[in-house]
Amino acid sequence: MMHISPTSLKVSQLLGTANEQYVIPPYQRRYSWRERQIWELLEDIDLLEGSDVHLLGSIVCLTGRHSANMNPLELVDGQQRLTTICILLESLKKRFVEEGVDDEEQWRSLARLLIARNSGGDSSSKIALNTLDSDEFKSLAASEEIDFGAYQNQRLANAFGTIRAWLSEKTLEDLVAFSFKLQNQALIVRLDASDAKDAFKLFETINNRGLRLSPTDIVKNFLLGNAARFGPQQLEGAKKEWAKLLSHLDGTDTDAFFRYFLIASTQRRITKNQVIPEFKTLFMNEVVEARQLPDRHLYADEEEIEDDNLDDGVDIKDIEIEETSAEQITFAAFLKRIVTSAKVFGELVLGATGSKQIDRHLRNLRMIKSAQTYGFLMHLRAGGIDDKTFVQILKLTESFVLRRHICRERANETETLFAKLCEVDPTDPISATRKAYRDACPSDDKFALEFASANYSANIIDRARYCLEQIEIRRHGKHTELAVLGAEDVHVEHIIPQKITTAKSKRDWGDWITYLGEKANILHPRLVSRIGNLTLFAGELNISASNNPFVAKKSAYKQSAILVTQDLAVMPAFKFKQVEARSVDLAGLAVQYWPRP
Repeated sequence: MMHISPTSLKVSQLLGTANEQYVIPPYQRRYSWRERQIWELLEDIDLLEGSDVHLLGSIVCLTGRHSANMNPLELVDGQQRLTTICILLESLKKRFVEEGVDDEEQWRSLARLLIARNSGGDSSSKIALNTLDSDEFKSLAASEEIDFGAYQNQRLANAFGTIRAWLSEKTLEDLVAFSFKLQNQALIVRLDASDAKDAFKLFETINNRGLRLSPTDIVKNFLLGNAARFGPQQLEGAKKEWAKLLSHLDGTDTDAFFRYFLIASTQRRITKNQVIPEFKTLFMNEVVEARQLPDRHLYADEEEIEDDNLDDGVDIKDIEIEETSAEQITFAAFLKRIVTSAKVFGELVLGATGSKQIDRHLRNLRMIKSAQTYGFLMHLRAGGIDDKTFVQILKLTESFVLRRHICRERANETETLFAKLCEVDPTDPISATRKAYRDACPSDDKFALEFASANYSANIIDRARYCLEQIEIRRHGKHTELAVLGAEDVHVEHIIPQKITTAKSKRDWGDWITYLGEKANILHPRLVSRIGNLTLFAGELNISASNNPFVAKKSAYKQSAILVTQDLAVMPAFKFKQVEARSVDLAGLAVQYWPRP
């Protein structure tokens, strides 16, 4: 039976007890509120009239026995909301100081809410961020002007910036009124639990009542809640391991990690709305300690997470945990496996393995848009594949995925294939991988035809860039690397511009309508994004020959250090006929450079 103490508190009461400190532990994720959420909070409070009150929501605290000394309250839920309130209080205090307000009821009262003191008089921040955000929060609170480029967590920096900008537009009278509303008319329900099991169970109960949490949040609570049931030692170990996991995944999509982790673990395609039930099933079947849980069968009964982009989810309301012959491991070993996989996933996604050659191929896969490969690649790296063999796998994977993408093969089938490949031996994967790729790889004829006719729209323009870069590298020789490729000042250039009918496009790019001739308006949308109309270029073009704008481009192309661009300078004309011919020529090279396995 849970022992919970709920209390409805004004913000001034919530933060007003001097010897209480709200601790955001390392296992919590970084601050992640977006601008829309911050604006809603500001407006909800600002629009309060008369004696109206506004409920900001609830927080869940894991508490111990209160004493005269400092009492740490571990935030199990509500850290995003409470952090935002503290940012708002810090920003209000700063603004009052700037205005020269020396009223005890203004900035001094705000300052008291932001400080925790023990019986000996020692003070510290009311909210203690023991996460990756700790130092940045302190720096932002103290900063006069925010250098957004100096902060790793842009969401945290943007929160300070958004709130300061909103407050700067208010008069002093408005600020005083808003400060009063925030402290006295905004309410938070604080739910105190003295037992970790109760705190995590309460979190799950609250968030099963309609609040849409991310899969990562639900997985974290599930792991820590069960760790608390296993014992204090397991709980402390789980908190430390989760903090490591967050560190490894910083800068990546944590929800995607758990989906690919499950794909690698089950060798099956897992959709987004299957992550929670599949994770719980895996946990209950593999973890030795889970066998003793009396309510083991209930842990698959989770609300379905909607996913508009995937249509093959399952209704999980009546799922029972299936008994399997999975190898049993300890809870500590299970956590270690997840953390090891998280480290590998972070390195793969960020291209930070420490090997320049591997990281270069990982960049290539990102440009192609090859997210479906992550479960398989994580399986290999976590399983101990050596770097030389991994490079071979990456090269094969580039060709295979590019061919399937260009030929518009079904993405679900591609991901299913990579899930199946998670069965291969990580220490000897080449032959099995090559065979699987060969069996599912489009033919040369189909690849050449689709490569020449594909449209590289804005959302996949990096795929065209990758192709052009690789063709350019081959032109310079197998062992030559071009430092300019990949630099920010090199972009994909549309030879015939993307817009040719507006007055502005005619002024900026020349009179392409007249130059291209009859049917220009009809042919342009169909051919402008073909590979034959694309090249790599650095800098800006200055078009001056409006009656023949290609002539003006040729002089700039001739000076380029990029060979595929230099080639354009010797062409007497460049119209739709040349776009189609160049597309076919590049398709012939593509068949050579990205062969079937």
